[in-house]
Amino acid sequence: MVSKLGYAILALLARQPSSGYELSARAGRPLGYYWHAQHGQIYPELRKLLGAGLVSFDAEPGPGPRDKKVYSPTATGLAALRDWVIQPPEPRHVRDNLLLKAYAAWTVEPADAAGLFAGQQAAHAERLREYEEQLRNVESRHGGGPPPVGHPEFGNYATLTYGIGFERHRLGWLEWIVAQLQ
Repeated sequence: MVSKLGYAILALLARQPSSGYELSARAGRPLGYYWHAQHGQIYPELRKLLGAGLVSFDAEPGPGPRDKKVYSPTATGLAALRDWVIQPPEPRHVRDNLLLKAYAAWTVEPADAAGLFAGQQAAHAERLREYEEQLRNVESRHGGGPPPVGHPEFGNYATLTYGIGFERHRLGWLEWIVAQLQ
């Protein structure tokens, strides 16, 4: 049974063979916008995938005394990834600390709560700006529009589009809650 992290690693390796260190760095963006893995989780998961025959590696000279292992998905690994992609996801259980704070905001002075939510606006505006810039960069490589569906950057485009919508919604909600609390 492949874990969600295993599928994330297979998806990254399907785009580009990588060492464990490179996978950790690549998992930060764009995957990391909506899905996060700790650096220390990557190597144990690679060992599981290797044991299951879903990835293989080639040894290359490394920067230190040991060779670097560069992992690639096997045909079985790619088939498992393809099968997983078209399966319905499990129900999503969101744990959003900011929403939990909104739920409990009635317990503090409104001005204090307003300060918290107003402080979040700048971070979300900056993230929106970053996502929009990255989307424009992807579009610039594909004639001003989205990449073809079969291109690896289609996934980047899809997640960035989601992120832009999320950040716009979050900013609107923050504006609303701050106005309510003031």
